[in-house]
Amino acid sequence: MSSNISNTTHLGAHFLPDVHTTTKLESAKCSYEPKFRFREQPQLCKYPKTQHLKIAIAEKIEKKEYFYGIEILARSYNSKLVLDYTKFGKMLPLFTSIVWLGLDYSRITNVEKVGSVRVAKKLKDKQHEMLIAPHLSCYGLDTKRLNEFIKLNFTNIVIVRGDQYDNEQEFKYASQLVAQIKRECQDSITIAVAGHPEGHPSISTMQEDMKFLVEKISVGADLIITQVCFNAQSLIDFIKTCRLNSINIPIILGIFVPDNIKSLLFLMELTKIEMLPEDLEQYRYYAEKGKDEFRFFAAQKVTQMILTVLEAENVNIYGIHFFTMNKFGMVTKVLEELRKYIKI
Repeated sequence: MSSNISNTTHLGAHFLPDVHTTTKLESAKCSYEPKFRFREQPQLCKYPKTQHLKIAIAEKIEKKEYFYGIEILARSYNSKLVLDYTKFGKMLPLFTSIVWLGLDYSRITNVEKVGSVRVAKKLKDKQHEMLIAPHLSCYGLDTKRLNEFIKLNFTNIVIVRGDQYDNEQEFKYASQLVAQIKRECQDSITIAVAGHPEGHPSISTMQEDMKFLVEKISVGADLIITQVCFNAQSLIDFIKTCRLNSINIPIILGIFVPDNIKSLLFLMELTKIEMLPEDLEQYRYYAEKGKDEFRFFAAQKVTQMILTVLEAENVNIYGIHFFTMNKFGMVTKVLEELRKYIKI
């Protein structure tokens, strides 16, 4: 593997370390797998009979039912962290995706010992009906390792190019990885890919970025999860542009809800995604007023953005995917707000 690595590649909020613990990233000894909590009795919304996310989502859309998923990290720097699924209320997430940390996981010889794979299996063992979608990055991946991953028999997968990139890696683009998996697995696996509402920072124009997205769809992607965006109109325009380019597969809104100003600013720096100056000023204002005021404002702000997209004409979006960063609190606040207007 060449050392000619660029770290500017961005795929949204797939990895957001705690702003106070970024120095710990290189040390696996400092990290722990999160623990999980579920209710003993099933919550009101049962999981679908199918394990295929594309089928489950198609059924939701056909019935015009809203749904959501969550994205989690397979590591924590808090040994006592418990990701509590009982906090989501009556309706559970339709699916859970697990972030792939390319630079770290490429160093692990046995793919079964990769953190996100272990956590995906753990969740599956605990909740047999839960739809699980581990991520897989192009970085450090070759055909042999890909085949080892495929043999793990996950039914759903989220393909990303990755936050790290090497000029000599075998799969240089997500579309190449999607095509290879499709050749090997045919329709036995659901493949989700990333969509960038305001364009990928490494690509000069939205038109070029859309061309790459069309290619990912043409070789077999089944779903699109939009990456971090703070502007409802950008999301609406992106969805409509997809449809104009004959992209008719389901599009799910990727949503980040900040719980403090530092994490928001860090995410914006990491992803190179900008926010309207007046919106950022509002976040700064409420940050000065205190933690509770900031969180209340953030939940209201994000809820309004989501509703604006859901209610837009000729958009027909029913799915939301929360980038939780292993913090469920802000997600549940937004769900509480959304439930005042829609059934989710």
